[in-house]
Amino acid sequence: MKVADIFGGAFGILIGAFAIWEGTKMPVDVVMKIGPSFFPNILGGLLIVFSAILIINALRGRSKGKVEPYRLSDKGTQRGLITLAAGIVFCIVLDPLGFIPTSIVFLTFMMWVMGKRSPLLIVVTPALITLAVWLVFEKVLSLSMPAGVLADYL
Repeated sequence: MKVADIFGGAFGILIGAFAIWEGTKMPVDVVMKIGPSFFPNILGGLLIVFSAILIINALRGRSKGKVEPYRLSDKGTQRGLITLAAGIVFCIVLDPLGFIPTSIVFLTFMMWVMGKRSPLLIVVTPALITLAVWLVFEKVLSLSMPAGVLADYL
């Protein structure tokens, strides 16, 4: 497990550094001073910190568990691959369909994949989360989200 934790931590540091580097290419908002790179920079920084902690724990001998080979018959592997595919589809259809419908469908699907089957929960939760995120970004932070098919109504 030690080697896997070191490799995973190093990979996480690279991804975090890449997110911060890409964030520097985004324009600075002259009004709010936050800009669109604010959240990617925070997430990239946190990923670097937690990845470094993972590496430190591995080097100190505090790694737990053992690495098993991936098996497609494993439910966790299947959920991981489905989540990856759903995330790719989400990114592809986000701009043409818009944030609100895409996010509601994505969150509903992901709740179903993760085993949530309560009809009330699976219908209400994605809509409320999507609305809350949209309101924060669109109205509070004044950062436009892709409107897509709802462009005439938003």
